[in-house]
Amino acid sequence: MRKIFISSLLFFMVSCSSDSSTAKLELKTIQCLMCSAKIEESVAKIDGVKKVSVDLKGQSGKIVYKASLVDMSKIEDVITELGYDVNGKKANPLAYQNLELCCKKPQ
Repeated sequence: MRKIFISSLLFFMVSCSSDSSTAKLELKTIQCLMCSAKIEESVAKIDGVKKVSVDLKGQSGKIVYKASLVDMSKIEDVITELGYDVNGKKANPLAYQNLELCCKKPQ
């Protein structure tokens, strides 16, 4: 009986300590697979990011991260510094100018 109680208590403590958050990314300026890969690779390197996926066709993404280690603003800043708009935040103009031609919005 004691083992069951301790196991239940440990399970409860572990499940309550999870601070994972899930957020959507609006990526209206991505144009190609290189854009998608660049964003996924860069965001995945952020400490606290558990999972990131970008949907090129839907010009969106989904991210799972630990809110105690990183906030959404930091993640958005990384993406804008790559040269892409995200969730209404404008891309860094210099970074956008340095993108490959296929990654820029058609004029």
